[in-house]
Amino acid sequence: MKGTAINWCDNTFNGWEGCTRVSPGCDHCYAEARDARHLTEPFSHWGKGASRRVMSDLKWREPLKWDRDAAESGTRPRVFCASLADWADSEAPSGQRERLWALIRKTPNLDWLLLTKRAGNIRRMLPPDWGVGYPNVWLGVTVENRKHGLPRLDVLRSIPAAVRFASIEPLLEDLGVVDFSGIHWAIIGGETGSGARSIDTVWVEAIIEQCRAQNVAPWVKQLGKVPSDSGAELVVLDEDGSQSGNAEDWNLWPEHLAHLKVRELPSVDRDELTRGRHEADLGRIASELGMLAAGLEPEEAAVELKLREEYISAERKLFLTRLERGQILAAYKALYGPLRKWSKFLRAIGFARRTAYACTVRHRNEQDGATAHERPRAAPDTRLRSSR
Repeated sequence: MKGTAINWCDNTFNGWEGCTRVSPGCDHCYAEARDARHLTEPFSHWGKGASRRVMSDLKWREPLKWDRDAAESGTRPRVFCASLADWADSEAPSGQRERLWALIRKTPNLDWLLLTKRAGNIRRMLPPDWGVGYPNVWLGVTVENRKHGLPRLDVLRSIPAAVRFASIEPLLEDLGVVDFSGIHWAIIGGETGSGARSIDTVWVEAIIEQCRAQNVAPWVKQLGKVPSDSGAELVVLDEDGSQSGNAEDWNLWPEHLAHLKVRELPSVDRDELTRGRHEADLGRIASELGMLAAGLEPEEAAVELKLREEYISAERKLFLTRLERGQILAAYKALYGPLRKWSKFLRAIGFARRTAYACTVRHRNEQDGATAHERPRAAPDTRLRSSR
């Protein structure tokens, strides 16, 4: 959905709807309550074994338009996925998570914020080409308490990602000392809605201080529905002076809480992300080419090793001329074509057969053109033609 009331993102996207409760942070799940209110089928989409509802193709196409708009405007909208599900759910509809990764790859101008309470599932549910992380994906885990939330941070920090974030919402207790190493962003918020549990401003203040000390960007979303202030009820007044009971709007907070009005974003070096991913891809390609070369005769292996070094060195420049790429591909085709390994080679470097064919043909044509240009021309015939 374009536009959202969630102040730390610009849009939300849900490829499917439905989930299962896994920890205390799920006790008053707004998405589950929403599903019950708008249920049009004879069964719920919540709970173990419940069928998740796949969204329409129209919904799946929306991010493509957001991406085009972002490219035209030069902006990078943040897209929260998924507000009505958990992208790392073991019971996600078959094929839909793969569909999500494909969509993310098609929308490089969007920053996708993937949040989960299932930290243990993250690594095995990442796409095969994840490498050091997609440049446009931020991975996050929910940290609602010490018992369930803090261990999720330990898992998250071990996974390569462009940005790692903690969604400390709903904050249900004082987290104590938090190790934010490897974490870039911390969203802090209280619980809202029916039956909301209290958040204390002292807990929020302690997290902000630890973020500052550990170079983590803090973002205070709100103070929930029933906040406390140093153990006492926090009274929030509307503009007319009546008691509000709404601490979600920080414009209504008392002046002594002004220091909690913090909303910062992590610093992201796009060039560094691109270089890091490119280098990781080259490492993977070099490894796969080495495995493909296993079994070659010594003379062929020596030729392949030289070609591999040339290819990796040339690709490291981030830009290859048509002649350079065509020359290396033509040499590899001459090596692997007779061995029926040409297709495996193209898969290893991520090259389409049609594109490779065009490169090799262009290289051959340029060579033929160069040869023709260098070939000495025949001397002109200066003899006078006889008149008829």
